[in-house]
Amino acid sequence: MAVYTPVSADELSAFLNDYNIGTYASHEGIEAGVSNTNYFVKTSKGRYVLTLFEPHRVITEDIPFFLNYAIELDKSGVPCPETIERKDGTHYAMLNNRPAAIFTVLLEGAGCYPQMITPELCEEAGIVLAQMHMAVHAFTRTSPNRFGLHRWQYWITDLGSRMNDIEDGLTKFVAEEYDFVASHWPKNLPMGAIHADYFPDNVFAKDGKVTGVFDFHFVCTDYFAYDLAIALSTWAFDESNDFRPERFNAFIKGYHTMRPLSHEEKLSLPILIRAACLRFLLSRCEEKLRYKQGDVIKPHDPMVYKKRLRHYQQFQDEQGVAA
Repeated sequence: MAVYTPVSADELSAFLNDYNIGTYASHEGIEAGVSNTNYFVKTSKGRYVLTLFEPHRVITEDIPFFLNYAIELDKSGVPCPETIERKDGTHYAMLNNRPAAIFTVLLEGAGCYPQMITPELCEEAGIVLAQMHMAVHAFTRTSPNRFGLHRWQYWITDLGSRMNDIEDGLTKFVAEEYDFVASHWPKNLPMGAIHADYFPDNVFAKDGKVTGVFDFHFVCTDYFAYDLAIALSTWAFDESNDFRPERFNAFIKGYHTMRPLSHEEKLSLPILIRAACLRFLLSRCEEKLRYKQGDVIKPHDPMVYKKRLRHYQQFQDEQGVAA
């Protein structure tokens, strides 16, 4: 969350007229995060979060898909913010040239940071991710994964040798890994709407229990096992970026208790985890190489994901997992 687009009291007061959540009292920007503009909004009936979806992160045509995904999760009992309906039955409208929506506030807990993650919390997070996958079985809407194989290939071509400015030999490393992952990409696995960004900082927790999931702007249609792989690419590593097998095992255990993986999904998981690491390595390379002094979004370190990818490469080699 962050603040990129200013909103005045008068503008917000007029925007609220199309909702049944009371009249405007006050609002303040939420500075944490990197993706969209967010404000806490206080009305005569309660406290809410206003999100303005920024063009550097969100494609407008995708908004109905991921808002309806969030609504479907909420209806199914998955802990996530409620998307507030407008008087006309829609869920977003334009505010200061940005698509904007209002959500309930996740009052319980805080975003998961590396030092608070335990195997027990990983197991709980795995359970919730499985619940999310089960909740969308009746969700018939679809949306392409805009950060899938085709995008990775584009990044490799577009960034090219400039990735060697980050680390010598990085261009060759990612190109070879892409060729391996693309040539071993699984087929016909169970699929549906996935979160695609189930990172600890997109999950609220309190006393070891997940209390909320948010940030749905990467939601797309893809393999459920790939969504699990994305989660394992981050939840299984500690604050020093060291792999913690007890976290990895606990996350899979939790997931499996709610939604057992098929035999084909189990065989495909090593490739999908490597693919998830490659996806975030490449997107972070793009962030870093495109960053200019003064840009509002600070780039993440891509080498965090190179280390994770190397771990999973070595693990697959040591285990002799069939690719």
